[in-house]
Amino acid sequence: MKKSLLALAVLGAFAGAASAQSSVTIYGSLDLAVTKGNGGTAPNNGGNGTSKAWTEKQSNGSRLGFRGNEDLGGGLSAQFQIEHRFTPDNGAADPIFWKGRSYVQLSSATAGRIYLGREYAPAFWPAVKSDPFGWDGVGQMGSDMWAGYLTNSGVRVNNSVGYKSPSLSGLTLQAAVGLGEAVTSRAQGFNAEYAAGPVYAAMGYEKLAKGPATTDGNSVVNFALHYDLGMVKPIAYYARGKTNGGTQTHKYLMLGALAPIGGGTLKAAYGRLTPDAANAAGNSDALGAGNGTQTKLGLGYDYPLSKRTNVYADLSTARKKGTVGNVANGTTFTNNNVYAVGVKHTF
Repeated sequence: MKKSLLALAVLGAFAGAASAQSSVTIYGSLDLAVTKGNGGTAPNNGGNGTSKAWTEKQSNGSRLGFRGNEDLGGGLSAQFQIEHRFTPDNGAADPIFWKGRSYVQLSSATAGRIYLGREYAPAFWPAVKSDPFGWDGVGQMGSDMWAGYLTNSGVRVNNSVGYKSPSLSGLTLQAAVGLGEAVTSRAQGFNAEYAAGPVYAAMGYEKLAKGPATTDGNSVVNFALHYDLGMVKPIAYYARGKTNGGTQTHKYLMLGALAPIGGGTLKAAYGRLTPDAANAAGNSDALGAGNGTQTKLGLGYDYPLSKRTNVYADLSTARKKGTVGNVANGTTFTNNNVYAVGVKHTF
């Protein structure tokens, strides 16, 4: 009897060790807010466009995801992640089912990781980490932070082959190329991030090559600097984007801050996008025709009800110089104001 119990205990120990070497996690989030805009014609990232209707929509992209890890021994491991996106206000699934992320990778504790699949462009990380709103909701600075540039698939790159180094005293390096597969431009980029103590400093670069003349040579370079003072974290960010086959240059500057107040977090940001001078004459590119300088102010407050649930209130106002439509006969852009009150739950 004692020998049988001992054998069962040993087998149980080995089974526990084996299961600990491999794991799969199911995760997700649902986010919905009630929003209202004034119908202004100035572009406002995350806003309601020219609609004045009460609108229910997500601020943070709602998702259902799976990620897994397997310990291969000797400091080596394998991971995967797949992430589905949907809109919870109507239950609709995104047409690209695994639109969020879908990649597989091999990792070494000392040498870093190599990944293949659909993943964020390296230059995305200095931008999204610098937006106090995280590229979410009506207050976000969002894709304007790339100064007119976007990869062929948004901020994620299809067919990626990438590498990210381990942390070297706070410094990480990442490089990736998105194979065009004779269909679209080849996206190629890198970043360098330093995060230690109160400091975050980063730069990123992304460029499209070997594609149509309208995108071949399009690029973005960005820089970020944060310093956490405890009572407030000031953020500075700058980007320069090239569009229209690399012939037009646009500049973007953002100043922001995060501050812990009353158990929650106050968010504030001011961004300014200055298009190429030729663009103001009516040339059409990623920023549209007849564009002038556009600015946006975002304010918000997040309050956690628990580790998984938080409520928030955000608002923004956006302005733009120039005219809507034909430069000579168009109408002046009007301010676009919008606010949102919502709840986010993660699991």
